[in-house]
Amino acid sequence: MGTPLTRSDGPSLVSFRLPVKPSPPQSADTLRLRPAKLAGPIRGLLFDMGGVLYDDTIWRRWLLRLLGQLGLHTNYRSFYRLWDREFLVEVHRGRCEFGVAFRSFLRAAGLTRAQIDEVEAACQARRRSWEAKVRPLPGVKTTLARLHQAGLALGALTDSEYTAAVLQERLERMGLGGLLETVVSSFDLGHTRPAPVCYHTALAALKRSAAEVAFVGHDSEELEGAALVGMPTIAFNFDADARADVFIARFDELSEVVDRQHPYAAAG
Repeated sequence: MGTPLTRSDGPSLVSFRLPVKPSPPQSADTLRLRPAKLAGPIRGLLFDMGGVLYDDTIWRRWLLRLLGQLGLHTNYRSFYRLWDREFLVEVHRGRCEFGVAFRSFLRAAGLTRAQIDEVEAACQARRRSWEAKVRPLPGVKTTLARLHQAGLALGALTDSEYTAAVLQERLERMGLGGLLETVVSSFDLGHTRPAPVCYHTALAALKRSAAEVAFVGHDSEELEGAALVGMPTIAFNFDADARADVFIARFDELSEVVDRQHPYAAAG
């Protein structure tokens, strides 16, 4: 059985539980001991955005602390896996507004209408503040600039409540404008990863084959989806059960990985 959402003043208030995945044959730590080398020449990189190019957990961690003050106690992974896969997914597909999905989620977690109103009002202000101040993770800007100068095709593929045009503006504010050739958003596609159409659309925009473009992500299912369409995979900030061809602890390690596959990168 999985881990239920619970409150300190009563039993579980959610009627469903998250499934616990079986342990992979090898742990991520074991896989990281393998040589950091991909199978073939790499001519491009496709990045997830949140969790890879910038930290998307700031608002989430703040929300979890706020809910804890209201008596709702759970762990980060269980709480947000439920939110992501049962509620946020419809927002990312453009089928539901964020506010509607958020209120439904809080109601399922057992909050009262008054508590939901309070949380929603506080979250709106905090999310606006976070989105205005979001910055790249350490090493992202310099590494992308180096890879771009080396001639690799760079793009982003992300599940988002925003269109690609809005996400492009976010990248501009982060100082990453001009480094990524394309941004593909689930909101525009009407599909979320790991659906193959997401990866194929991004590859078509980059004008590269799956074998030539490595996907850089953190979510285990999204990495698996990339592998299933034939893309090499690189895991960064990865889930405990993630499987990938290469695991990196720092973003700037991408340069070392690509140097081994792309002889022109070292000259950049």
